[in-house]
Amino acid sequence: MFETFLVDSEILLPKILPHAIKSVRSELSHVKERIDAIDKKKLTYDYSVIGSDPALMNKALDKISFRIEVESCPDGGSIFKRSSKSYATDGAEVNEEEIKAGQEKAMEAFVGISRAFEAYILANPDAYYFI
Repeated sequence: MFETFLVDSEILLPKILPHAIKSVRSELSHVKERIDAIDKKKLTYDYSVIGSDPALMNKALDKISFRIEVESCPDGGSIFKRSSKSYATDGAEVNEEEIKAGQEKAMEAFVGISRAFEAYILANPDAYYFI
């Protein structure tokens, strides 16, 4: 899951959720992300949203940094832990309720996308290696 969902998501996302990609492209103008660190031994993936359509990121924020940690389960599954930290633009007033609502919306999307990846991998165990 670490490799498919995080490291190679740009390759697989259009195959797994093509309708979502078309929908997002028609509704939003852009999201600019930066990968900050990938640690394949610790299974951590750090990235930041550094620019976005105003519909996605509060104008008072300079960036939002995320950390995703993947833990293997004894039964063969995976546990994803996701945390985020918002950085306010100098001098901007931040509405904590808006930030919290945005984080909850992002978490819902994260869970939905991770479940779609999991379902795809389980249904197509060999498909990933042939991309």
